[in-house]
Amino acid sequence: MANFLFFLLALASFGYGIYRAVVIMRDPRGEDKRISFAPARGAVGFVAGLVFFFMALSFTVIDAGSVGVVKRFGNPVRQLAPGPHFVLPVADSVTPVSVQTRIVKPSEEAASHDLQVVRAEITLAYHVDALYATSVLVNLNDDAENRVINPAILEAIKAVTARYDVQQLISERPKVRDGIEEFVRARLEPYHIVAETTSITNFSFSKDFEAAIEAKVTAQQLAEKATNDLKRIEIEANQKVAAAEGEAKALAAQKSQITAELLQLRTIEMMDKHWDGHLPETIVGTGGALPMMDVLAAGHRK
Repeated sequence: MANFLFFLLALASFGYGIYRAVVIMRDPRGEDKRISFAPARGAVGFVAGLVFFFMALSFTVIDAGSVGVVKRFGNPVRQLAPGPHFVLPVADSVTPVSVQTRIVKPSEEAASHDLQVVRAEITLAYHVDALYATSVLVNLNDDAENRVINPAILEAIKAVTARYDVQQLISERPKVRDGIEEFVRARLEPYHIVAETTSITNFSFSKDFEAAIEAKVTAQQLAEKATNDLKRIEIEANQKVAAAEGEAKALAAQKSQITAELLQLRTIEMMDKHWDGHLPETIVGTGGALPMMDVLAAGHRK
């Protein structure tokens, strides 16, 4: 935008200089016209136009999050921090190199220690070391992802996955992630690429292995259910035994407390509550006496 503004100012200055340099002369009668050009009169406009023109060619702005690499006739000579700068027109060119955090998500198939096929997806956050932006531009053509980062991650997946059995890849996932991150960081350091964080986004296995895992989990769940059912049955059985023992103890205690006086008292209470004082006319049995009379008699003998 600033370069376009300088270019407009250059055109305006040149136009002003031409306007001042053109001289129109007329004869006294106003019939003939003669045009002449006096560059000295438009010198101020011409000089200002040249200044603005060279400013348009030399002015550059480096955005935040980038470093400008200045090449003079193709040879890198310096780096520019974010902000406005002037460079040599025509001779210098500026190439911005991003030093912001970037994300890559490559995935690769590898073999575990127990020879199971595993596909892993890794997410890496990285950035270019700002002090070495020129090196990244020159040596990697500002294409670090395809040239060194992705190959390093793919190699790390194969190397680290081969150290673990497939079940360990699941149970020891943080350890696997740290191993991959350490491997990638060591590979990228010579290229001045800073690996910030590494995450295992996904682990996937073959369909046969996933079916085997599902069958194993189902068997474990059924075994746990059977164990829980057995414990429940044992507890219920123990509760029934305890209830029976308690009832037996209660009956024994109640029996030990029964005496002839107590029976006589309970008979009298019953008779007082339910008997109207009349003896039955017919007695079935061979005892020849009423049971309640026996109770009363036993109490009397006492």
